[in-house]
Amino acid sequence: MARAQGSRAQMALAFETTDGTPPVSGFTKMPFASTTLGADPALDVSPPSVQEVEVTRLQAKAALLRMGLLDQVEALVGNLDQMTRLAWAEATTFRRDSPLLNALGPYLVWPDGTALSEADLDALFALAETIEV
Repeated sequence: MARAQGSRAQMALAFETTDGTPPVSGFTKMPFASTTLGADPALDVSPPSVQEVEVTRLQAKAALLRMGLLDQVEALVGNLDQMTRLAWAEATTFRRDSPLLNALGPYLVWPDGTALSEADLDALFALAETIEV
């Protein structure tokens, strides 16, 4: 790629009509005003991080119970290794960014058979945060 030189440098812009396919025509000339486009925070394309939400053991289990998932989770954990069972039985809090909980997520399904998504897990934690004893 050529580097823009001089105060009258121009850039040729075009939109992709098919995602991932470079355009071959329809270019528009625009003044080349800056080379720091990637520094714009609005253009940040890094993946969103998992929320750092922490709930108590009771809040987590109550949210699972309300959503019809507690028996499924208990059965799933009951079939895992002893350390995982110990963590499930003894943990006083659960974090949304926990590797263990995120590893279990793909194995959970709603009562209607559809898989839980990342957004569903976020919603479960949001529900758990609202439960007060």
